[in-house]
Amino acid sequence: MRRASQLRESLVVGLYTQAMAIRQFQLTPEAEPILDSVAASFGGDASLALSELLIAHESIESFLDEMEGSYAAELIRQRERSARQFRDGLAVSWEQVKLDNGL
Repeated sequence: MRRASQLRESLVVGLYTQAMAIRQFQLTPEAEPILDSVAASFGGDASLALSELLIAHESIESFLDEMEGSYAAELIRQRERSARQFRDGLAVSWEQVKLDNGL
C-alpha cells in the first residue's frame, strides 16, 4: 500500500515538474535555509516548494487587497486621526522617542 502511494506521489510530482518553467535564481543567505526547510515538506523538491510559495504569496496578496478594500473607510479614518495627532503634537515618531530617551 505504501509503495503504491509513493509511486502515485512520484507520478504526480513528475507530471507537475515536467510542465514547470526552468529559471535560475540566487538566494540570500537568509532565504536559503528557509527554502530548504519548506522544500522538506515537498520531498526536498525546492522547485516545487518555491512554486507553491509563490502561489501562496499571490493568494495572500489578493486576500489583503480584499481586506483593505473592505475596511478602506476605517483605514482612512485612522490615517487621518494619526496625521492630525502628529500635526497637533499629540504624537511623536518612534525615532523621536528613542532620541528623547537616549535609546
